[in-house]
Amino acid sequence: MPADDFTDPAAVHTFSHLSASIVLSRKRASEGLYPAIDPLQSNSKMASPGVVGERHYALAQEVRRTLAQYSQLKDIIAMLGLEQLSPEDRNVVNRARRLERFLTQPFFTTEQFTGLKGKLVTLADSLDGCERILRDEFKDYSESALYMIGAIDEAQEKAKSEKKPTPESERDADTDES
Repeated sequence: MPADDFTDPAAVHTFSHLSASIVLSRKRASEGLYPAIDPLQSNSKMASPGVVGERHYALAQEVRRTLAQYSQLKDIIAMLGLEQLSPEDRNVVNRARRLERFLTQPFFTTEQFTGLKGKLVTLADSLDGCERILRDEFKDYSESALYMIGAIDEAQEKAKSEKKPTPESERDADTDES
């Protein structure tokens, strides 16, 4: 149901009868985060330990908690800057930004528009990736290494390719040495 206004009585009434809702976000789309699903406004009554399993449920809650904390910190960051946050809050921001990038996925249907080959990501790979990001295993990786990948192990390959010297940087290094 298209409804940008969540205060619209028709939308409120309709949503109360649904077991799940997926909220697409224009803001996330403008940031290039696809699928542009807002994980904080989207929900499902089926997302319970009895249906999805304990691990899936616990990870989903931790991801939502991390993203919610980041959302609350955005105003402070906008006014005072990231440097003014406590080290723990900076860690939350870094984790959340990496999660946002990891939760993107190149689609088979958009290959011709993006130039990126579509990828199928299993639930197990998604859970593993989220868990590893939450444990800070990828804190030293750039956010771009997690953007539009499939399984989390692809981040390691992408990070290596980002660090490969270009012919220009090799030429500059040769010039600096002489």
